[in-house]
Amino acid sequence: MIEPSTVRFVSAGVYALSAVVLFALAARKPAELRRYCYPFVAVVAVSGLGVGMWAAGIGTIAVGSGTLDGGQLVTDYAAYPFLFGFAALVAGASRRYIAGVMGLTVVMRLGYDFAEVFEGSLALAGTGAILVGYVVLLGLFFGPIAGAASRQPPDRALFYAKTRNLSLFAFGVLIAWAMIQIAGLLDQFTATVTLEYLDLLLRVGFAGFVFANVETLLVDGDSSTGSAGDEAGEETRQGAAEPGAEPTAAD
Repeated sequence: MIEPSTVRFVSAGVYALSAVVLFALAARKPAELRRYCYPFVAVVAVSGLGVGMWAAGIGTIAVGSGTLDGGQLVTDYAAYPFLFGFAALVAGASRRYIAGVMGLTVVMRLGYDFAEVFEGSLALAGTGAILVGYVVLLGLFFGPIAGAASRQPPDRALFYAKTRNLSLFAFGVLIAWAMIQIAGLLDQFTATVTLEYLDLLLRVGFAGFVFANVETLLVDGDSSTGSAGDEAGEETRQGAAEPGAEPTAAD
């Protein structure tokens, strides 16, 4: 049977190749859009580094009755808060909501670590943090954050809805995987392959989706401001010309 480390090394290679491709695509975007794209390149690159560390067994820490893999911690804590924070940003949510969503995602990820390496009440508390946190995320993304998105231009509101649905669905599947894995129902190879697939979907797939739709963030933003300025300038020029025309006609 293929070793889990081999699967992770292959996954790290996919991340590295994806980061190069995404960087090239980001460089071709207009300057005002690159600031949205380059963070995704960084997340994918860091994920590749983390998975590579995990495959090589670098950074393994003994905690409680289990171990935490430093590479997994690097990739997860870099990716999850950023992805959900970006979804809230697309909605036009306030900084308070963006920070709250990111913080909640960190708490949920900590809950998984607790459930994985501790037993008894601490493990139960960790599992509860995951499940309750996901319910709160649903409430936020379909409640006040969705309300903020409804005040955005239609294309951006649609982009938010798709971003929200993709991230929540993928994260929900990941939570289901975590519950099954914590219960010990997956063998090591199956757990490794399914986790790497889900992580690639949530990172590289999400980045590709954003790159394909990032132009909608300029709707009613930088580009529309320029158009509004052009229209205002044209009106000013017309207004300045009209008073000068009337005396000429009178003469």
